[in-house]
Amino acid sequence: MEIQVTRNTGFYGMGSAIELTKNGQKWIAINNNQTKKIEVSEAEVILQASFFFMKSNKLLIKNTGNPVKIEITMNPMLISVYLFFFLVMLLLPIIHFSILGILLLFVFYFLFLFSMLGKAYVVKETLNGTGSRNISE
Repeated sequence: MEIQVTRNTGFYGMGSAIELTKNGQKWIAINNNQTKKIEVSEAEVILQASFFFMKSNKLLIKNTGNPVKIEITMNPMLISVYLFFFLVMLLLPIIHFSILGILLLFVFYFLFLFSMLGKAYVVKETLNGTGSRNISE
């Protein structure tokens, strides 16, 4: 089975390659807006994208002999929080937050980022009918 992997993560992390693991083993590295085609002989594979501590969901793909198209994107929730955080940082001098308010904002931000480490990227199949599905740990 041929797997075509495309990375469309946009502006965030575009200068660094994302590593794709197959069945828990390092497999390929893919840059932003890059597509790679790889032949797989296993009956089923589990794919997961990662960049340092940030990871994606795990995607189980069963070998049906048909080509499979996979797309890696950033989690839209993570992008929204980045935009909100930078907007708040720009407004801090105007709002006159206290030091305690700023510290609470940072604590909230880092707690959210920590909770998103395993969901920073979204790996999904772009063609239906091959039997792939998300799996939890």
